[in-house]
Amino acid sequence: MIWKHKGETIPLEVYHGVPDGWYAIEIIDAHARIGGNYDISGPEVTEPGAPGWMPERHQWLQYRETMYRVADGVRAQDQACVELAIRYIEMRYIGSYSGYIRSRLSRALKSAVLTNRQKQRLSDHFCGLLRSGEHTVDFREYFKLWRRIITEDRKIELINEFGVSKPSARLWLERNLQPDKRMQSGAAESRR
Repeated sequence: MIWKHKGETIPLEVYHGVPDGWYAIEIIDAHARIGGNYDISGPEVTEPGAPGWMPERHQWLQYRETMYRVADGVRAQDQACVELAIRYIEMRYIGSYSGYIRSRLSRALKSAVLTNRQKQRLSDHFCGLLRSGEHTVDFREYFKLWRRIITEDRKIELINEFGVSKPSARLWLERNLQPDKRMQSGAAESRR
């Protein structure tokens, strides 16, 4: 099977491989350099997962499992894991399971403490994807995260930008970038 993304062919060894710089040992090393405390190492993974014909089957399984551990670290509020999750989302790697990994990281980031700079980076990235018409499986999770971190000024700017050329896009953005009702009710409860 030939994989394509936005009309470009993705070679089998790339689609079913490990992105450059994201082998399990490289992720663990980067985590340590950033000063992470959450243990993202673990036992070697052998199954279930990748079919035997994948070019980097063993390495791919370790990479996927380590990224799952990064998501667990984000939930544990490890700031190095938060940074790695953002870097992975920004990388925009298109490969086997990458959309599911990004979705998992996005769900974890919804409850993470983010710096203003990290919020800005994510918002800029999501804006870029929206402008380029990028709507892969993970974008639904991005919106859930984005509506928690986007500033009101940025939201208005974006809605106005799309409203000029595509009125239906304006309505879609207004609806999808509304604050999460559960989050608002939880904040109201905590103020009582």
